[in-house]
Amino acid sequence: MTSLKALAKRFFVLPYILLCGAASLHSAWQLSSGFSLSWFGAWLAVTPVPLFVALLYSVAFVHVGRFIVIQLIAALLGAMLVVVEMDIVPTIYGLSLGLGGVFLYVFWYSYLDRDDNPELIVGHALPHFELQNEHGECVGSEQFQGRKTAFLFFRGSWCPLCRSQLHEFMGYCREFLGHGIRLVLVSPQTVAESRKLAGDLPDGVEVYSDPSLNAAKALHIVHAAGMPFGVPLGSRDTVLPTLLVVDESGVIRYADLPENFRIGPQPKRLLSALEEHWL
Repeated sequence: MTSLKALAKRFFVLPYILLCGAASLHSAWQLSSGFSLSWFGAWLAVTPVPLFVALLYSVAFVHVGRFIVIQLIAALLGAMLVVVEMDIVPTIYGLSLGLGGVFLYVFWYSYLDRDDNPELIVGHALPHFELQNEHGECVGSEQFQGRKTAFLFFRGSWCPLCRSQLHEFMGYCREFLGHGIRLVLVSPQTVAESRKLAGDLPDGVEVYSDPSLNAAKALHIVHAAGMPFGVPLGSRDTVLPTLLVVDESGVIRYADLPENFRIGPQPKRLLSALEEHWL
């Protein structure tokens, strides 16, 4: 059963971004007719969020930390400015959408609320699951045995942070291959969409689809109601960002299960861990 918290998060983000964008344009329009400290504060408080999202869609990789420092500082400064004059509309923008909204996004919405996962324990065998290849054929997880394999589960092209994190992984894929590790990309979207997102892939990088989330269910990495309201993909559930590395016999040697979707699996950290303990 989907929790009320998950449903609240599903209906939060897209309306929030759109409202911030509208408030930013309204504030800029008011400033165009003459400077006002309140309207400048409102603009400063609400503009970084839609600008940040637009940047994620347009730049190949943007490093995103646990806390979005620029947005937080801008929201705090903007909130301080709007209360100087206390004009009602810019004050609402600065305090509710700016300060309140940014804090909700950073300290509440961004956390994935994962439960403990008994299926993905380092040293235990990887549970059986099935994926679909580009021809729609089922591929069982046992077919990946015989070679070290890294499985990267990501949400899809609609997610700007997943796009950034995937592009970062693509920058390290030759190092994975150099260590004899096959990289397997898995998403609920089609193989064609994932290939388009990932770009040119070297030999040794494979792409699969999990359209019904059957693999995610087997691995207990379904993100119930994780698809933001307004994203037209026909399903409200998606997959939790997850990175698993298994050895030749299918035993899990590394598991990265992020608690915060802005801090996805880190390829550099993975390589360091594998070189120290396994490779």
